[in-house]
Amino acid sequence: MWRVANVLFELTGKSVYVAGHRGMVGGALVRRLEREDVKLVTVERRELDLCNQAAVFDWFAKTRPQVIFLAAAKVGGIVANNTLRAEFIYDNIAIAANVIQAAHRNGAEKLMFLGSSCIYPKDAAQPLREDSVLTGPLEPTNEPYAIAKIAGIKMAEAYRSQYGSDFISVMPTNLYGPGDNYHPEM
Repeated sequence: MWRVANVLFELTGKSVYVAGHRGMVGGALVRRLEREDVKLVTVERRELDLCNQAAVFDWFAKTRPQVIFLAAAKVGGIVANNTLRAEFIYDNIAIAANVIQAAHRNGAEKLMFLGSSCIYPKDAAQPLREDSVLTGPLEPTNEPYAIAKIAGIKMAEAYRSQYGSDFISVMPTNLYGPGDNYHPEM
């Protein structure tokens, strides 16, 4: 049983897909889920491009995961975020849109979308409050990434509101650990 925001969700015996299982957060989720009685599902990027809508819809229809942890994203440091702006916004919006819609279409019981603290305005009051999202300008160097993350958060909210989908978002902050990349440009 997992507790998220004081709400219990039973994972036992469920098919659990971790999108982004090779990344730092996705890898941590996989290591933790391996200790649970779940059917852990992962797929390599070369086998499933999450930016390819048709491929994602087909894979979800065949695999039908019950629970999805959406940790997949195009990520990078300040230099990458600032120079690959189009790739960061396009890839991250495509990943979120494709996976969230596929989860909905195939009756997923739960989806957790990983946002980022960069969604908050550059000059937001500290400590950060959830209601400060969209109240001011974002940090310019990672604005496209932040906008894509905000779109994913709002998409999960919309599916929850319109369809009653149990889709949630979490905003991890100050992440570091096994699998982290400290390269100054990547």
